[in-house]
Amino acid sequence: MSEEKIFLQRGYNTTEELEEFCVFPPEKMVKSKRVAIIECVEDIPCNPCEYSCKLYGIVKESFTKPGKVDWELCVGCAACVVECPALAIFIQEISNGKGYVSLPYEMLPDPEIGKKVQMLNRKGDFMGDGKIVAPTYQVTGIVFPRWVVTVEMDDPMSSYEVRAIRIPK
Repeated sequence: MSEEKIFLQRGYNTTEELEEFCVFPPEKMVKSKRVAIIECVEDIPCNPCEYSCKLYGIVKESFTKPGKVDWELCVGCAACVVECPALAIFIQEISNGKGYVSLPYEMLPDPEIGKKVQMLNRKGDFMGDGKIVAPTYQVTGIVFPRWVVTVEMDDPMSSYEVRAIRIPK
């Protein structure tokens, strides 16, 4: 079975596959500021990420190629996270010995600052508990509200893996 078929059957990319696509910023960069990570690796016609970046920090070779982040230009504003229809863009930061990930959230209940959450990896496996430190945006122009939620975690290296949250009732 080809690599593409394995990905489609599995339904998510592994960290190793994403490293091959060079989607992760250097650790030095993540420790100096908030930066975007685009985990889209499919050649599909799409460009909201590039269009949404007012600093030209996302570049695409063509309309169908995945966007690449220029981490020098990126300020971690999360405009691209809001606009990505595939929910494949995240903002990452490591500071003060903690990891932070800003991610899209379209579920209920609504996120609240200080709320404890269950952090999930790309596969949907539980990775530990985190805390919401900021529901950055709420966009209401789509069918359901989309939040960009920033989650704090004690293990800074987990910020490379946490890609979803579950808010317990």
